[in-house]
Amino acid sequence: MKILGFLIIMGLLSVAFVLLFGFSVLRMFLGAIFGTRPKPHNVSSNQQRTKQATKQTTTPPSAKKIITRDEGEYVDFEEIKDS
Repeated sequence: MKILGFLIIMGLLSVAFVLLFGFSVLRMFLGAIFGTRPKPHNVSSNQQRTKQATKQTTTPPSAKKIITRDEGEYVDFEEIKDS
C-alpha cells in the first residue's frame, strides 16, 4: 500500500516537471519566433540607482575624525601574567 502511494506521488511529480519544462521550452520558442522581449520592470527605480551611484562617486571624502580630549573614559590597566 505504501509503495503504491509513493509511486503515485512520484508519477504526479514527474508529470508536473515535464509540463513545466515543456511550457518553458514552448515559451522560449514562441519568444524567438515572435520576437517578444521582457518589459522593463521599473525604469524609475533604475534611474534612481544610477543617480545614487553618481552621487556617491562625486561626494568628496569626509575630513579626518577628530576626537576631543574630553571624550571617552579613563580605565585603569592592570596586567595579569600567566604563570
